[in-house]
Amino acid sequence: MTTTANPTLDAQEKALCRAINAFRAQNGKPALKVSVALTRAAEWMSHDMANHDNFDHVDSHGREFEARLEAFGYHPETKAENIAAGESSAAAAIAQWKASPPHRAILLKSSLKVMGVGRARNVDSTFDWYWTADFGGTVTKTMPI
Repeated sequence: MTTTANPTLDAQEKALCRAINAFRAQNGKPALKVSVALTRAAEWMSHDMANHDNFDHVDSHGREFEARLEAFGYHPETKAENIAAGESSAAAAIAQWKASPPHRAILLKSSLKVMGVGRARNVDSTFDWYWTADFGGTVTKTMPI
């Protein structure tokens, strides 16, 4: 699957960005901007998981998330990734992350400045819906929520 140079977020992806920033604000953390490169990477990963019926941070090319983010043009050192599956709504996806200590820690990490999100659906897959949120510590080209 290819991704566009200038990705757009659907209503639920925008809702996830707003929910992440609201959760960060509730915990005294600054809002994250939305990165074009991280959005492209997250969009691709969600589709990759859906298309290959795979729920893992390692993609179908055998890349860990750090290498994948670099392949999508995000080169700064600070990087993180959360994935979720089985939920169609942003509220349910972030609820999974809030309930998991390692994922919650990523959402609240002080060194993060940007995020990118993507979701994909494959009704013939195990989980139907797949979500990816990629994060970084350096602001690069951003887009509106």
